[in-house]
Amino acid sequence: MSDKIRRILNHESPDIILNLAAYTNVEKAEEQREIAFAVNGDALTQICSEISVYNSKQNKNLPLIHFSTDYVFDGGGVEPIRPCARMNPLNVYGQSKAEGEKNILSSPISYLIFRTSWVVSKYRNNFVKTILRKIENDSEINVVGDQYGAPTTAEFIADFLGQLIEDNSLQTRKGVYHICGKGETTWFELANFVFENFKKLKGIPKEKSFRINRISTDEMQSVIKRPRNSRLCCDSLKNTFSIEQIHWKTQVEGIIKDLLQ
Repeated sequence: MSDKIRRILNHESPDIILNLAAYTNVEKAEEQREIAFAVNGDALTQICSEISVYNSKQNKNLPLIHFSTDYVFDGGGVEPIRPCARMNPLNVYGQSKAEGEKNILSSPISYLIFRTSWVVSKYRNNFVKTILRKIENDSEINVVGDQYGAPTTAEFIADFLGQLIEDNSLQTRKGVYHICGKGETTWFELANFVFENFKKLKGIPKEKSFRINRISTDEMQSVIKRPRNSRLCCDSLKNTFSIEQIHWKTQVEGIIKDLLQ
């Protein structure tokens, strides 16, 4: 890892280091704890160390942009969680991401940490694509209705990053921020929203019997604890970067249309 980072720094002369690598499988992280911590935690120590050495040698202040998650919190309360709130993760995935954040915060480099939540996209596996697949397969599904948050599309984050890398004053905006869709919902409400949009675009044949059942977190009977409150306060992000926080419905509608057209 260190050798690879060193080669990039020495040969590419970057202006920004953007870390999007992460171990994100919440379930498997419980079984693969060492791998999760290696990718989400230990790797950040190496990255920060190499950036620090590079900055010292080149007399630069190369910043690191890193993405984290709502899972670093325990999900208590009902109010949107501010970036300065105490981290208290409930599972191995959250613990490994919190460790990565701590490693960045303890380093001397300039950094921007962006925590996000409920990321969906038209690419790879995610909740929206799962619901659309279940609809097509005429499945009956159970979806949790007492976990709250805001879906955020990878496309929205990518657009924000595109604007961010053009900013020449990143070093002066060092800190931890939250970025997510505007508004709030539950996984159950999101599933129904996807279903309603599917019907608008495709229609539903009479013989179809797709059904979404609302269940509680306790009824999931999962050994993995998940935060019930994933509402993130994005005020500092909007005040610092003048970003328009687009409503989660608008974001999700866009990817549903892309996937169904």
